[in-house]
Amino acid sequence: MQRVDYRTTCLLPGGAVDKDESPAQGAARELREELGVAMTVDRGLAVDWVSADSINTPADMRFPGEILHVYDGGTWNNEQIASIQLPEGEIDSVEFVEPSRLHALMSPGDARRALSALRARINNAGPALLEDGRPIAPTVLDRAGILSTPRARHHLPFHT
Repeated sequence: MQRVDYRTTCLLPGGAVDKDESPAQGAARELREELGVAMTVDRGLAVDWVSADSINTPADMRFPGEILHVYDGGTWNNEQIASIQLPEGEIDSVEFVEPSRLHALMSPGDARRALSALRARINNAGPALLEDGRPIAPTVLDRAGILSTPRARHHLPFHT
């Protein structure tokens, strides 16, 4: 997730598609622009229809029913993480965080969307379909609150 200079909450990397650009092409372009990372974006994890009334923005800034796509960026190794190049301004930092921390760091809708995408990746049963960040067909992982609670800390002695 990324910290940006224009919001108090964190976001997933991304943005709006340009004219004549598909959502996957837009996601790949946004990764290049925001993180300096070139990659193919070809696996969707979530599609969220966001109603105009669900967000707290002035009425003239609301879309009549925005559709947001979340794609799988894969599992990154240390070399890929080290290759991140943030542009001047807008993006302050990028962090990899535990899923249970998303609710504290992101807006409620963004956190629900990110967690639904992660659960879709774990379920490996195709993209989650959401309305206002809520799954229209919740899975057992949604009902059990998996990923919303911190991992158990193991206090075992460490041996090199």
